[in-house]
Amino acid sequence: MTGTDALSGRNWPPTPDFDTWPVEHLPVEAGTDGRIVTVAWDDGRISRYHAIWLRDNAADPATHSPATREQVGHPWDLPEDPVASSVAVAANGSLDVTFMPEGRTVAYHPGWLRALDYSNGRRDDLGEIAPTCWDRRRLEAPPTFDGPACLDRDGALLEALEALMEYGIVRLRDVPADETAVQRAAERIGTIRNSNFGFLFDVKTAPAESRKAADSNAYFSGALAPHTDLATREYEPGLQLLHCLRNTTRGGRAIYVDGFAVADELRRTDAGLWRAVTQIEWTFTNRSPATDYRWRAPLVVLDGNGDPCEIRATTFLRGPLNVDFGDVEAAYAGLRAFQTLAASARFGMTFDYTPGDLVIFDNRRVLHGRTAFDDAVGERALKGCYMEREEVLSRIRVLRRALRAKPG
Repeated sequence: MTGTDALSGRNWPPTPDFDTWPVEHLPVEAGTDGRIVTVAWDDGRISRYHAIWLRDNAADPATHSPATREQVGHPWDLPEDPVASSVAVAANGSLDVTFMPEGRTVAYHPGWLRALDYSNGRRDDLGEIAPTCWDRRRLEAPPTFDGPACLDRDGALLEALEALMEYGIVRLRDVPADETAVQRAAERIGTIRNSNFGFLFDVKTAPAESRKAADSNAYFSGALAPHTDLATREYEPGLQLLHCLRNTTRGGRAIYVDGFAVADELRRTDAGLWRAVTQIEWTFTNRSPATDYRWRAPLVVLDGNGDPCEIRATTFLRGPLNVDFGDVEAAYAGLRAFQTLAASARFGMTFDYTPGDLVIFDNRRVLHGRTAFDDAVGERALKGCYMEREEVLSRIRVLRRALRAKPG
């Protein structure tokens, strides 16, 4: 983004993105051996960048579109072995690099260059927020925010979304209790994900005759053990929103559990159970006269570092176990251990839904359930929808970008 830095008043060169990059340090000296460009900063830091990396991330119109910030051309259009033939610190503090054999000189924004200094440790530009695991002692209630403020003010929404990514759950209070409020809240974040349960779905008391056609246990008044939704899908929904419209029944207390904390307990205490929940795949099924969804996965999915990144615990939608003969008993032991911990008072956060409460939670991390309620007394109505995690991360990045761009 081309612009004038609010603090220094300098006119910086463009960057290959839409972000605003604060300039806190300036380069004071630069050199090159052709393959590597070395930059010395005013605080003594030394940064090193490959010529091919700099050339690929050039913000000139021949490399990145000024309108879309997408790359122009193809990888084979880049010089196979570009040489940074000369480098210089410009008068305004940007870095000028000349590439051969093209004879092209590109100016680099110092804030962008410093922020993406991969020579001093890998820089993850995904902007993800590390999870803080919790049990009932650590988190007795969801982090709670003013609902109308989050719907109207970007700063309030950003604070709530950052808490959501850290803890996996937040509660917005006093959101207008109407049928479309959950959609408005979701669309403040991003795009709603449709499913076989609908663009929006209802979880509410219903006449007995309508329950005969119900396609989920959630539509009955019985207790629901902590679970994630739709482990039957290749991509389990990353986010769920549940908005309480009415609740005058007896019972039906909400239960939420940090699945990452449960998984970590098994990892720390029992290697055999840890292997069972992370390596043995269950078949999850969701069948109706019109649809037949199935997917195979372990209860706990690990990332490349061996840490939990997804919980698949829609255990009331298990199909027949189909694994190696020697793994059957271990699979059931792991299932029992995980679900027993998830249902225990140690891990379960419980509270009553109040009309206007809108709970947003990471469906690939936080299990949800409820106690049984008396559907002969009062009325209970929740409105819900699904989204994806990347919608939250995208919104966080855009909100942070907007706040950084504000003067002062």
